[in-house]
Amino acid sequence: MRTKSFHNILVVGIGLIGGSILRNLSENKFSGHLYGLDLNEDIINKAHKLDLIENSNNNLETVTGDCLVVLSVPTLSFENAISLVKESLAVEKVLFTDTFSSKSEVLLLLDSNPDLKSRFVMSHPIAGSEKSGLVNSTSSLFKNKLAIISPHEFNQQDDLERLQKFWERLGSKVTFLDAQEHDRIFAKTSHLPHALAYALMSYLFNDLEHDVFSFSGGSLEDYTRIASSDSIMWKDIMISNRDELLKALDGFKISLDQMFDLIERGNSDDIKEFLDNIKLSRDSLIKEK
Repeated sequence: MRTKSFHNILVVGIGLIGGSILRNLSENKFSGHLYGLDLNEDIINKAHKLDLIENSNNNLETVTGDCLVVLSVPTLSFENAISLVKESLAVEKVLFTDTFSSKSEVLLLLDSNPDLKSRFVMSHPIAGSEKSGLVNSTSSLFKNKLAIISPHEFNQQDDLERLQKFWERLGSKVTFLDAQEHDRIFAKTSHLPHALAYALMSYLFNDLEHDVFSFSGGSLEDYTRIASSDSIMWKDIMISNRDELLKALDGFKISLDQMFDLIERGNSDDIKEFLDNIKLSRDSLIKEK
């Protein structure tokens, strides 16, 4: 793909995702200029001392030429992040993208600002950790991971191709997915599992208190690992993708009730058949992947 590289890249929000983007580009000798913005200027200064960005504060007067701005903040901080960018540099030559796990709120805001919408390509790297912050960032976070681009009617083909090249440079495999379909799918495959992990830990701690992990063999720790994720990020995701997440929770209730009924009836053959079918389905899907 022969597309023009960005002269400048600005990451807004220097946490796990934003910091990992900067580490990757820095370690792989990105030929342009790297900048960062964050409400916490101590984080900016730390990223500067690590030679990840050129600026040491929120002053970006030196930025000239075209620029990719990557918004890597909690979803509901979208407007504040845009305002911070507008205060810091001229946006006429800026292409915006995001790393948000839900798109519906972003689209609502973009629909009310057509000028911004024409310069905004939505994306979502499927990479992360229950750990957060610049200290946990790593240059390999996106290697062989999926990155989704969700085009809308105002996007230009050249912008889509440039953003695809950006994610591929970080090591990701890029696919395109409609924004509504994106939110429907990730409500089930990502947002629902996180909600269940938080709910399970709430139940276990209320019932067992400090004995929750005293008698577990490790599988419980593995299953509930994502309940240690950043609460601000997941609060925003649950609010911004509320409708689809509620549908997913309703669907899960049906499956949970089915399991409850099977156990209540106590029919060994029925339980085994249910478990075998689910095991077979999961194993075959993982193999296909």
